[in-house]
Amino acid sequence: MLAAILFGALALLRHWTFHSTASDLAVFDQVLWNTIHGRFMESTLSLARCEPHSFFGDHFSPALLLLLPPYAVFPHPETLIVVQTISLVLGVWPIYLFARRFLAASDQRLVWVAAYLLSAPLSFIALYDFHEITLAVAPLGFAMYFLATRRTLPMILSLVIALLAKEEVALIGVGFGVALAFQGRWRSSAIVIIGSVVAFVVTLKIIIPAFAAGAPYQYLGRYASLGRDEGEIARTLLLDPLRALRVLGKGEVGSKVVFVLSLFGPGLGLALRSKWALVPALPPLGYLMLSDYGGEHTLHNQYGAPLIPLALCASILGVAALGDRWRRRVTRGVLASTLFFAFAFGGLPLSLNFADAFLRGEPDRAPSGQPILAREPRYEPFLAAVRVIPADAAVSSRDFFTTQIPQRRSNYNLVGLDVCDAQYVILDYAAPSVNRDVAKHLAEVAAVKSLGFDEIASGEGLSLLRRR
Repeated sequence: MLAAILFGALALLRHWTFHSTASDLAVFDQVLWNTIHGRFMESTLSLARCEPHSFFGDHFSPALLLLLPPYAVFPHPETLIVVQTISLVLGVWPIYLFARRFLAASDQRLVWVAAYLLSAPLSFIALYDFHEITLAVAPLGFAMYFLATRRTLPMILSLVIALLAKEEVALIGVGFGVALAFQGRWRSSAIVIIGSVVAFVVTLKIIIPAFAAGAPYQYLGRYASLGRDEGEIARTLLLDPLRALRVLGKGEVGSKVVFVLSLFGPGLGLALRSKWALVPALPPLGYLMLSDYGGEHTLHNQYGAPLIPLALCASILGVAALGDRWRRRVTRGVLASTLFFAFAFGGLPLSLNFADAFLRGEPDRAPSGQPILAREPRYEPFLAAVRVIPADAAVSSRDFFTTQIPQRRSNYNLVGLDVCDAQYVILDYAAPSVNRDVAKHLAEVAAVKSLGFDEIASGEGLSLLRRR
């Protein structure tokens, strides 16, 4: 409960102080708002295209439909933040069940509860807008519990629920199938592996293109170093492992090392002793570490969310494999390591990276001397003009305003100077593309005016323009 209050309060405060972003809080708020108003999963934000399109042409996440009842009652971005907080905190439940099953002493079990709630990646994810992949964390934790207790049907059900969150979870299912083979359950292994592969291929080759007007799955480009399409990528992984190793060593290697250590370091690397329990973590580790997009292998983003329960459950089994005397000593080391990683790499208050988690690491996001937990005073007088924008008007805005004008069918995140068909444009020089450069901001105001807009309100680094 205390963790939920802390995570939720900080995430809400981050939104209210204008640090939430168009990608991704505004995206999910818009698609749910459009859905409850009869426009199923419609978005003008998810693919950065002006024309309305289906969010399912970007990612296939039917779990979002489960959020419609609470969102219909309170149709605001805050609903998504609260739902994410609850879903992440619920992820501690299977971790506790796992520890209770394999560790005899109650104090040892509570250490793993702390290891989850203080996890460095978890703290960053909890503060970072809303992302559908967080809905898979608790189900994957339960899948690990049922795998370890050899309960196949509940495990498969948990995997199916997790798969509803996002398409790549099907690859994690393959890891569970291989783990079943390590346990000698060959029939169940074949069913899970085949089912997961079929789900992944059908989603990427049929379902998502169907919602994207025939366009292929756009994120395969992040694996261009491995191949041009799914088949070539698979052949590289199977037949040319040296090429895969070269890709693994590319990019920000230091970031990759910190990413892995933040997941397995609290468990002192003892996940390596867990044998089959480490296998489900290998597919997500693979598709994250082999990506050409650096954001996928950093603890600062949401992509590593599925790995948190997988890494901790494997670590618990690694500790459980020790003798009782060593287990007690190692548990103290786990607690010390958990606290170290939380302080050195996490995003909770008192951690070294709290400001980074709250501000998302953009340079100069807060002016000198401005408390990061407070909204900048320059916004207050400007908001009065923003609030009179008609509810049905099309608006194009710079971050971090896109999430502040929700419940709008035509809501655009201003990229470059493509205002789409917006009737109103909101400029904020705090956006990363401007980075509080006053001269650049004024040049943008002049450029938008030249497109046929008049400035009707302004403030410090702020401008509201209306189409003539």
